[in-house]
Amino acid sequence: MLLFKNFLSVSLLFLCTSVVASPKSDMVTKQLEQVIKDFGDAIKEKDEQKFTNLFYSKNRPWLGVNAKKRKGKLPSQEGLVYASHLGFISWIATSNEQMEEKFWDIDIKTDGEIASIYFKYSFHIGDYKYNWGDEAWDLVKTADGWKIVSVIYSTTENPEPRQT
Repeated sequence: MLLFKNFLSVSLLFLCTSVVASPKSDMVTKQLEQVIKDFGDAIKEKDEQKFTNLFYSKNRPWLGVNAKKRKGKLPSQEGLVYASHLGFISWIATSNEQMEEKFWDIDIKTDGEIASIYFKYSFHIGDYKYNWGDEAWDLVKTADGWKIVSVIYSTTENPEPRQT
Protein backbone atom coordinates (compact mmCIF):
# COMPACT_ATOMS: atom_id res chain seq x y z
CA MET A 1 0.00 0.00 0.00
CA LEU A 2 2.85 2.38 0.85
CA LEU A 3 4.41 1.66 -2.53
CA PHE A 4 1.12 2.53 -4.25
CA LYS A 5 0.83 5.83 -2.31
CA ASN A 6 4.39 6.79 -3.26
CA PHE A 7 3.69 5.89 -6.90
CA LEU A 8 0.49 7.96 -6.81
CA SER A 9 2.29 10.95 -5.25
CA VAL A 10 5.08 10.83 -7.84
CA SER A 11 2.52 10.42 -10.66
CA LEU A 12 0.50 13.42 -9.47
CA LEU A 13 3.68 15.50 -9.13
CA PHE A 14 4.69 14.56 -12.70
CA LEU A 15 1.21 15.34 -14.01
CA CYS A 16 1.11 18.74 -12.32
CA THR A 17 4.56 19.74 -13.53
CA SER A 18 3.95 18.53 -17.08
CA VAL A 19 1.15 21.04 -17.70
CA VAL A 20 3.35 24.03 -16.88
CA ALA A 21 4.25 25.92 -20.05
CA SER A 22 7.84 25.51 -21.13
CA PRO A 23 9.90 28.06 -23.04
CA LYS A 24 9.76 25.67 -26.03
CA SER A 25 5.94 25.56 -25.96
CA ASP A 26 5.84 29.36 -25.67
CA MET A 27 8.05 29.59 -28.76
CA VAL A 28 5.83 27.15 -30.68
CA THR A 29 2.70 29.09 -29.67
CA LYS A 30 4.31 32.32 -30.90
CA GLN A 31 5.16 30.63 -34.21
CA LEU A 32 1.55 29.51 -34.63
CA GLU A 33 0.26 32.97 -33.70
CA GLN A 34 2.54 34.32 -36.43
CA VAL A 35 0.84 32.02 -38.97
CA ILE A 36 -2.50 33.56 -37.98
CA LYS A 37 -1.05 37.07 -38.32
CA ASP A 38 0.53 36.25 -41.69
CA PHE A 39 -2.80 34.83 -42.92
CA GLY A 40 -4.59 38.07 -41.99
CA ASP A 41 -1.81 40.28 -43.37
CA ALA A 42 -1.77 38.40 -46.70
CA ILE A 43 -5.49 39.09 -47.09
CA LYS A 44 -5.13 42.79 -46.24
CA GLU A 45 -2.09 43.13 -48.52
CA LYS A 46 -3.67 41.00 -51.30
CA ASP A 47 -0.41 39.04 -51.34
CA GLU A 48 -1.07 35.72 -53.11
CA GLN A 49 2.47 34.40 -52.65
CA LYS A 50 2.55 35.11 -48.92
CA PHE A 51 -0.87 33.48 -48.56
CA THR A 52 -0.11 30.34 -50.56
CA ASN A 53 3.21 29.88 -48.72
CA LEU A 54 1.20 29.30 -45.54
CA PHE A 55 -0.21 26.05 -46.94
CA TYR A 56 1.36 22.61 -47.08
CA SER A 57 0.36 22.10 -50.70
CA LYS A 58 -1.84 23.54 -53.42
CA ASN A 59 -4.38 20.73 -52.99
CA ARG A 60 -5.51 21.50 -49.47
CA PRO A 61 -9.15 21.06 -48.49
CA TRP A 62 -11.10 24.22 -47.78
CA LEU A 63 -14.57 23.29 -46.58
CA GLY A 64 -17.30 25.64 -45.41
CA VAL A 65 -20.68 24.96 -43.89
CA ASN A 66 -23.56 27.42 -44.24
CA ALA A 67 -26.19 26.15 -41.81
CA LYS A 68 -28.97 28.30 -43.29
CA LYS A 69 -28.54 26.61 -46.67
CA ARG A 70 -28.57 23.08 -45.24
CA LYS A 71 -31.74 21.29 -46.24
CA GLY A 72 -33.20 17.85 -45.80
CA LYS A 73 -31.88 15.11 -43.63
CA LEU A 74 -28.22 14.94 -42.81
CA PRO A 75 -25.90 13.95 -44.24
CA SER A 76 -26.75 16.43 -46.94
CA GLN A 77 -24.30 18.13 -49.24
CA GLU A 78 -26.45 21.25 -49.41
CA GLY A 79 -24.91 24.17 -47.62
CA LEU A 80 -21.40 22.75 -47.97
CA VAL A 81 -18.84 24.79 -49.85
CA TYR A 82 -15.80 22.86 -51.07
CA ALA A 83 -13.15 25.15 -52.47
CA SER A 84 -9.45 25.88 -52.21
CA HIS A 85 -7.33 28.55 -50.66
CA LEU A 86 -6.09 29.38 -54.16
CA GLY A 87 -9.54 30.49 -55.32
CA PHE A 88 -10.06 32.49 -52.13
CA ILE A 89 -6.84 34.49 -52.37
CA SER A 90 -7.22 34.93 -56.13
CA TRP A 91 -10.65 36.51 -55.55
CA ILE A 92 -9.15 38.82 -52.92
CA ALA A 93 -6.08 39.75 -54.97
CA THR A 94 -8.11 40.66 -58.06
CA SER A 95 -10.65 42.75 -56.16
CA ASN A 96 -10.29 46.51 -56.02
CA GLU A 97 -11.87 46.55 -52.57
CA GLN A 98 -10.11 46.38 -49.23
CA MET A 99 -10.71 43.06 -47.46
CA GLU A 100 -9.87 41.84 -44.00
CA GLU A 101 -10.41 38.80 -41.81
CA LYS A 102 -10.53 39.36 -38.05
CA PHE A 103 -9.81 36.61 -35.50
CA TRP A 104 -10.64 36.19 -31.79
CA ASP A 105 -11.18 33.51 -29.13
CA ILE A 106 -8.13 31.71 -30.52
CA ASP A 107 -7.45 28.24 -29.10
CA ILE A 108 -4.15 26.61 -30.06
CA LYS A 109 -3.40 22.94 -29.35
CA THR A 110 -0.01 21.48 -30.27
CA ASP A 111 2.56 18.87 -29.38
CA GLY A 112 5.25 20.78 -31.28
CA GLU A 113 4.90 18.69 -34.44
CA ILE A 114 1.21 19.06 -35.32
CA ALA A 115 -1.28 21.71 -34.27
CA SER A 116 -4.92 22.65 -34.39
CA ILE A 117 -6.10 26.23 -34.21
CA TYR A 118 -9.76 27.00 -33.55
CA PHE A 119 -11.13 30.55 -33.51
CA LYS A 120 -14.00 32.83 -34.30
CA TYR A 121 -13.68 35.06 -37.36
CA SER A 122 -15.41 37.77 -39.32
CA PHE A 123 -14.68 38.66 -42.93
CA HIS A 124 -15.00 42.29 -44.01
CA ILE A 125 -15.18 43.99 -47.40
CA GLY A 126 -14.42 47.60 -46.68
CA ASP A 127 -16.60 48.56 -43.71
CA TYR A 128 -19.15 45.82 -44.47
CA LYS A 129 -19.13 42.68 -42.31
CA TYR A 130 -19.67 40.14 -45.09
CA ASN A 131 -19.82 36.95 -43.00
CA TRP A 132 -18.68 35.38 -39.74
CA GLY A 133 -18.43 32.07 -37.95
CA ASP A 134 -15.99 29.59 -36.48
CA GLU A 135 -12.89 28.32 -38.24
CA ALA A 136 -10.42 25.51 -37.60
CA TRP A 137 -7.04 24.79 -39.11
CA ASP A 138 -4.83 21.72 -38.89
CA LEU A 139 -1.12 22.41 -39.27
CA VAL A 140 2.13 20.47 -39.49
CA LYS A 141 5.63 21.65 -38.67
CA THR A 142 7.93 21.42 -41.69
CA ALA A 143 11.51 22.42 -42.48
CA ASP A 144 10.00 25.67 -43.82
CA GLY A 145 7.95 26.36 -40.67
CA TRP A 146 4.31 25.68 -39.82
CA LYS A 147 2.04 24.90 -42.76
CA ILE A 148 -1.75 24.73 -42.90
CA VAL A 149 -2.94 21.27 -43.94
CA SER A 150 -6.71 21.89 -43.89
CA VAL A 151 -9.27 24.61 -43.25
CA ILE A 152 -12.86 24.06 -42.18
CA TYR A 153 -15.28 26.80 -41.23
CA SER A 154 -18.89 27.65 -40.58
CA THR A 155 -20.35 30.78 -42.07
CA THR A 156 -23.24 33.08 -41.41
CA GLU A 157 -23.85 35.58 -44.15
CA ASN A 158 -24.81 39.11 -43.21
CA PRO A 159 -28.59 39.39 -43.69
CA GLU A 160 -28.28 43.14 -44.23
CA PRO A 161 -27.58 43.96 -47.88
CA ARG A 162 -24.32 45.65 -48.67
CA GLN A 163 -24.60 49.31 -49.61
CA THR A 164 -22.75 49.98 -52.86
